[in-house]
Amino acid sequence: MLKKVIAGLMLLTLVGCSNTKSRENYYKNYKKIESIKKSNYNERIYSKTLKGDRVDLYGKYKADNFPIARPIPYLLYVNDMENPKIPFRAYTESEFLNFYKNLRAKGHGDNSNYWRWNFKLSKHQLNNVLNKNLANLARRRGREVLTLSRGEWINKKVSLNPVGTLQELKVLQRGKSGLIIKLMIKGSRGTYLVVKEGNVRNVLGLSKRSVGSTVNIYGSRNGDGKYSSKPISRNPYLLPSAFFAFEKLSSSGYTFYGGGFGHGTGIPQWTAMDLTRNKNFNYQQVLKRYYPNTQLRNIKSVRGISEDIRVGIMDTGFKSLEHSKITLYSAGKIKLRSRGGNLNISPRTYIDFRSKNGYTNVIIGGKVRLRTKHYITISSTRMISVPSIRRHIRRYRFPTYRGTFEIRPSRARNYLRLINEVPIEEYLLQVVPSEMPKSFGLEALKVQAVAARTYAAKDHQRNRYKKSGFHILDSTQSQVYNNLDENEVATKAVKSTKGIILTNDNKPIDAKYYSTSSGFNSSAHNVW
Repeated sequence: MLKKVIAGLMLLTLVGCSNTKSRENYYKNYKKIESIKKSNYNERIYSKTLKGDRVDLYGKYKADNFPIARPIPYLLYVNDMENPKIPFRAYTESEFLNFYKNLRAKGHGDNSNYWRWNFKLSKHQLNNVLNKNLANLARRRGREVLTLSRGEWINKKVSLNPVGTLQELKVLQRGKSGLIIKLMIKGSRGTYLVVKEGNVRNVLGLSKRSVGSTVNIYGSRNGDGKYSSKPISRNPYLLPSAFFAFEKLSSSGYTFYGGGFGHGTGIPQWTAMDLTRNKNFNYQQVLKRYYPNTQLRNIKSVRGISEDIRVGIMDTGFKSLEHSKITLYSAGKIKLRSRGGNLNISPRTYIDFRSKNGYTNVIIGGKVRLRTKHYITISSTRMISVPSIRRHIRRYRFPTYRGTFEIRPSRARNYLRLINEVPIEEYLLQVVPSEMPKSFGLEALKVQAVAARTYAAKDHQRNRYKKSGFHILDSTQSQVYNNLDENEVATKAVKSTKGIILTNDNKPIDAKYYSTSSGFNSSAHNVW
């Protein structure tokens, strides 16, 4: 019987066994689960608990009919745990809570400060957070906030302060990775179901405006058994991840215990560093581990992708595509071309662009030199700086770009949009260092370079921003571009993997990546 049990565990979790002693130590403090004896686990229990790769925890609450997304064959569940190798046996909420509370847990990528984290909220703070965030979330993503009405989960308009006083906070569904898919919020004014990873993180976002006071998040790394004395984050508008559990304290509120940073599918960047630096993986092996069912191909062999990519440039802080003013500068000669006229401008000249009454005014030295309703293209013999926006660039005074620019009137009155057109390989020189530090090492940066190139190729091919005139954004909504200085290690990683992308069914994959694993990767259909 015991052999069958162990075989069933291995089949369900897709991982090998850890040593018996470590498992016993990890589980020795677990509370007894009613009707389940530790000596008598069997497949009947698992079939009740797991449905595919989801864990239903509805209990007395009726299940909803929210549709499950289509599985993606290369963004799948991955177990990155080393000790304990099999942390979940019956997939109960008490197991998930103990897993995230376990500061001795070890796994690939546990050298990140976000490997484990926690924070506390008083009852008053949590009421503030849920009432403000839920109303805002329902206004923006109403289809993913359900209301319990006459025993059924339905879409319904959510009022201001919809929760009232919190009565119960309960996870109704997780992925077997631990990711929260559905979170129930029951209050004196209504009962609600928040669906999807991003919304769960959002509804518990800790911005000062939502909480009303300062909340610190403390981290733990390397299985060292303690949280940091200094906070790793303060009042984030979005929780680090949806890999978390919580416990209600008798009188003082709730404590939240979690792990990881990011959406949780694709390549965890800290894990890529750990595997390549400490565990002898090369970049191809890391790519294969987190993007199964894919092939490495040259980007030139894939139809529908040109050598250049068009990037929508956002304003300072990556808040908006709308610019009230754009300033350009170059050490080289600048050419402006438009159906409304052309200009040749001397090096080291500041050029301002402003929109007024449907016209774009080109202003040099305080004087309007060109006025047009049409697109303006800007090229230079040198790189072009944009002093009107700020990034975390230190080498240059302002963010500075390769390629050409295009300025377009925005649909928003008296605003402009800025588009940078640049060869994909040159684009990557400013993406890779913005997404991964050079301290992670060359091999990890090669992983990042291939993932970033593939991500760009996918966005280029599907052209989701076609109506806006570009392929990809320069923010975390796509991937971060030119937010940090270039460096020689990242440049070498880009050049040594030149042209290499990942494909599935002869198409570029959606090469998702994120910062820090909690110990498990989630299948993409449980995230989005």
